[in-house]
Amino acid sequence: MSRGRQAAMPDPGYVPPQRLFGDGDRCVVRFVAERGGRPIDFDFTRLPVSDELRVAFARAFEAHTGPEGRVKAAGSARNTFTLLLRFCEVLAGRDRPPLSAADLSPSHLDEFLMRRSGLASSGMDVGVLRSLLVEVEGLTPIFTARCAQRVPVRRDSFTAHASYSRTEEARILGAARDMARRAAVRIRANLDLLARWRENDTDLVCDPVRAEYCELIDHVERVGDIYALPEERTLRRAGRHGGALAVNTAVHLDWREVAAFAVLLVRLTGQNGSTIYNAPAAHHRPDGYTGPIASVQVDLVKPRRGRRAHMTAAFTDLPVWADIGARADGTVSAFDELRSPFGVYTLVHELTSSARRILGSDRLFVYWNPKSGRGFKTPDQHVLAGNWGRELMLDTDPDQDGQTTVLGVSLARLRATHAAREQRPVAHTTTTLADTYLRRDRCTVVEYQQLVADILTAEAGKARSMGTIPQLSAADLEQASREPSAVAARFGISEAVLRLLVARDADTVLAACTDNFNSPHTEPGRACTASFLKCLDCPCARALPHHLPVQIAAYELLDRRRTQMTALRWAQRFAYPFGQLDDLLTLAGSAAVERARAEVGPDHHALVARLFDKELDHR
Repeated sequence: MSRGRQAAMPDPGYVPPQRLFGDGDRCVVRFVAERGGRPIDFDFTRLPVSDELRVAFARAFEAHTGPEGRVKAAGSARNTFTLLLRFCEVLAGRDRPPLSAADLSPSHLDEFLMRRSGLASSGMDVGVLRSLLVEVEGLTPIFTARCAQRVPVRRDSFTAHASYSRTEEARILGAARDMARRAAVRIRANLDLLARWRENDTDLVCDPVRAEYCELIDHVERVGDIYALPEERTLRRAGRHGGALAVNTAVHLDWREVAAFAVLLVRLTGQNGSTIYNAPAAHHRPDGYTGPIASVQVDLVKPRRGRRAHMTAAFTDLPVWADIGARADGTVSAFDELRSPFGVYTLVHELTSSARRILGSDRLFVYWNPKSGRGFKTPDQHVLAGNWGRELMLDTDPDQDGQTTVLGVSLARLRATHAAREQRPVAHTTTTLADTYLRRDRCTVVEYQQLVADILTAEAGKARSMGTIPQLSAADLEQASREPSAVAARFGISEAVLRLLVARDADTVLAACTDNFNSPHTEPGRACTASFLKCLDCPCARALPHHLPVQIAAYELLDRRRTQMTALRWAQRFAYPFGQLDDLLTLAGSAAVERARAEVGPDHHALVARLFDKELDHR
């Protein structure tokens, strides 16, 4: 099944868009908001400081507001630059202004705070400035320590980018699914009612009350809100059916329901909130509408990625065997689609089709908004989810004192939650996942570290308990030339098999096989189809000295891949074979390993790369 263009990893040789321009007398940092829009250029020549400090501040600002920085919105970037400008004015007013980053001292921050002490935002301002200054290169340890000091903030600000606990996540997603289901029931029921009325269903046409309701929602579905109706008694008529709001949203989503659907899609896909809000209605069905697993391909945009902003994402459904939410009769509820990206996307697409047609929009999310000029609107801000969360009044988990507060709903935290749970990068690199999302996540870092440690311990123990495959030394091979029967008996093989091993006619990749048709991984009598990695703990495997170079290459490749994936993924996939290879190299002895290391060449590296990329597995 096709999964579209790859979006998570940059192409070989990719160079990020230039953001710092410092040629000649110019010193400008270009900022691109996560939600898109026109780039903003911040002119650092305005700062009344030395050229050296100006450049140092510009580089820090570039890192702080870049793709891996903490500042994502245009307003936040402007506020940060303004605070830096005010700080530089403080520096310029000193008798001996600092000339370099090494000249900055805690007293400069103290004076900045003192000048702003009359403002309600003074503490927050200092915190914003510190978070930028700590990125400056060349600071003294004492100034760095002052910048790193914790600034007291509200609990909701402290956890602004932390993942939710599992119970908090369940509360938010449960509320979102409930609202999405109610919206689907309402809109589908009203559209079914409208279809019957348009076909002159006698029960509806002859009932004055129901016929009047159908006339109202017919107008709403075709044209827009009921305020466009010419009759003077329109509001009175709507009042008999729950009021104008109820009639106008009879077949359209409202902003709360859009927020609920966005919450589900962000958590299920791991995409940015702005990317989801701006998702298009146009899509491709690579499954041909027949499965086996339903999917859609959607072209998304993440503006901060520069020329790589456009990407194709695959939203898939649950497999047919999934029994989440199964009914008692064994059938699967249609609303279980709310547990898969495919289900949520296609449901939103269905429920917004009328609004999209009326507004003439190609966006996935269109909703009826009483404050909008035409009655319909596409989401263009992140406040929808936050406002929806404040109305829900959900509780956080109790703190150490047993106290709870209102649980804020944040799309950024939901994306962090996706990263923490799934351990896979989405529209960013594995390094960004580890350094920006997991390592900074105070809510999961201890749990994550303990989980990795537990898996490493378990995999290492499994490798030790299985033991290493028998290993023939150079001395064993020398003896085999003189006393083949004795060596064959010692290693539990026949003389004929020993001759095959010595002649290298039974080699796999990391070892040699003594009985390909009696593998514990395949039915007896059939050729073994297991991965060559299984040779490391197979009773049919034997290791010879000429296998050491490829074993060394495999060991080094696994060691390098620690930096190319999250610690959890590495531990789950590679800790076991890494432990087995470590034991084999230890038993071979340091002298033999060093001699073999000199023989490792490009062919060995290419072979093990194909092995661990599963290119050599039997299909």
